[in-house]
Order: sequence, then C-alpha cells, then structure tokens
Amino acid sequence: MKHYDYEEEFHARDRKQFRKERKLSQKLDRSKFKKTDLAVEEKTFNPEWKRGRVVSISGEGALVDLGEERVLCSLLGLIKKETVQARNLIAVGDWVRVNEGAIAFIEERTSFLSRKDLSGRKEQLIAVNIDQVIIVASVVAPPLKPALIDRYLIAAEKGSMHPIIVIAKIDLLEVAAEEEKNRYRQFLSAYEPLGIPILSISSHNQTGLESLRALLQNKTSVFSGQSGVGKSSLLNVCYGWNLKIGDLTTKTEKGSHTTTSATLLSLPDGGYCVDTPGIRSFALWDLTKEDVIHHFSDFKTFSKKCKYEDCEHRKEPECAVLKALEKGKISALRYDSYLTLLNEIEEKVQRISR
Repeated sequence: MKHYDYEEEFHARDRKQFRKERKLSQKLDRSKFKKTDLAVEEKTFNPEWKRGRVVSISGEGALVDLGEERVLCSLLGLIKKETVQARNLIAVGDWVRVNEGAIAFIEERTSFLSRKDLSGRKEQLIAVNIDQVIIVASVVAPPLKPALIDRYLIAAEKGSMHPIIVIAKIDLLEVAAEEEKNRYRQFLSAYEPLGIPILSISSHNQTGLESLRALLQNKTSVFSGQSGVGKSSLLNVCYGWNLKIGDLTTKTEKGSHTTTSATLLSLPDGGYCVDTPGIRSFALWDLTKEDVIHHFSDFKTFSKKCKYEDCEHRKEPECAVLKALEKGKISALRYDSYLTLLNEIEEKVQRISR
C-alpha cells in the first residue's frame, strides 16, 4: 500500500506514527523496482538518449562506454533519491541511457553478483549482466577455503550466472606440506562430481592458461575471490596485460587489495571480463536455510532417509546424512562448509532478535 492510500485518515491519526508507517510502506513496496533492486522507476526512456555500458565507477561518477567514446557520467537527481536495498545504484556491467552527461535510465539486469556490505544492512552489487563467475581460489598462499568457494557458488546461482572454479598457484604444491596436498586432492574429489568446471592453473609455469582463455572467449565473466589468490596475475599472463598485483601478507596469509575497483575489460579473443578487488570475507546477502539446503544437493540422496523431514543434519537422531558422513560417502570438506553457512544464518537471526 502506497502512502497516498492513507490520505483520508491522515488528520485523524498521529502524525508521527503516520510518517513511520508511510516510510515502512514505501520501503516494502517493490512494484516500482525491477528485479535485483534496479534503482529506477519502470518508465520509458527517450530513444534519443545514447545507450552505453558502465565500465568502472569512482567517486567522480560512472565511466560509460558509448561505443565511439567513453564518458564520465553522473546520476540524475531523480535516480539518486531512490531508496533501495542495494548499497550502490549503479554497478559495473549495467546497460544505461545517457542524457547530457548523466545516466538517466538503467536497463533491467539479467544477472548479478552481490554480497553483503560491511555494515551488514545493504546489498553491495559487484557486477551485473554477467554470463559467468570465475571463482579464483589458490593453494598454500592463501590456503584453499572450500567454504568461501561454496559462498560464491550460491551467489552465482542466486544471481543467474554460470560458475567456474579456478585453483591457482598449483606449482606451490611441489614444495607444500603433505596436509596441503591432501586438502587439494580432497577438494577435487568432493567438488568435481558436482559438475562445475574446475581448472587447476599456475601463472608461474603457465599451466592451464589455454583452457581458461577458451572458457572466457566470447563471454562476459567476472573474476572474484580472496585477496592474494592471483586474479590479476592470471589475466596478465593470459593476455600480456600489466594489471597491478600485490604480495601476500606473511603474518595473515591474506593478500592486499591491489585492484581498488571493479573494471570491465575487453578481451582480445572476444568477450569481456570484470577484474574485481580481492575480498577478506564474502558474506552472502539474504542467505536463507533453503538456499543452503538447495545448494548441497549431493546430500539429498541421503537426507531422504532421515527420520525427520526437517532434519538439519547436525545432532538429530537417525540422521542419514551424518551416517553417510561417518562412512565417508559425504565429503568432510563439504559438510564443514554446510555447517559454516548454517551457523552464519543462525548468528544473523540472533543479532536481529537482540
């Protein structure tokens, strides 16, 4: 219900309470927004406005590729005033209409990659209108983190994008501890049956680069992953670029944020890629238990045999998933990731209820 539906009751009610209800009503009204919180009203645009794609975003505005030129654009005041759940109104990859140096219209998005912003109260769009997410992880430095990869896999599914897993720095396994080697083997054993493409790559000795280039050709891809895994290094070696790269922080085994903002880059073999800043953590926006359960589809064969239909596969009696875990029919890596995501949801619920 919009605020004007209250007009006849206005003078008979407390003004402060009315304003509070009106604000809540407007916030919950999704009718004027397109999916993924597109921050414009569903209105027609002037066909004389130029169509372009957002290449990068800075404090000065959005750089838009109009084909014959690139223009630094501002947002029209009408768009700026919109209140949405997304932290950023414009994202790299957006198709927009430009009028006199300002973005006047944003086209409906077909896909998106997003995360929870640092405040935890807004959705932060990383890139939109993307075909596939290249989830870059590494071995040894920083170590392989299956739970982080699962977060990206869920984000890719929620955002209607095809995921590809890239395990970088595999040359380091030659001198790695046996524990690291086992973790890598366990990961492949657990995740290859899921049917998601997995590439093992080394920028140092150029292993697997040809396969990566083939997957990127004529697609729009977004490279994302933990700081220090070597996203920019991969692109540099693949295409002879000179993107800025950084060293791993020895004490924390975390990389530095050498890529400071997402940028849409044209690939010489056809297609585009978005090089994104590395992240220290990747918290999913609006993650639900249903999302987690649906993602771990490899549990379904066993979960059908659980005693309770709402079994969460933790401490419940006669849980078929736990029995399968004990017998080694379910990967411990996958199960640990499952628990991590469920605990994240519960912690969020507890914070809200306080």
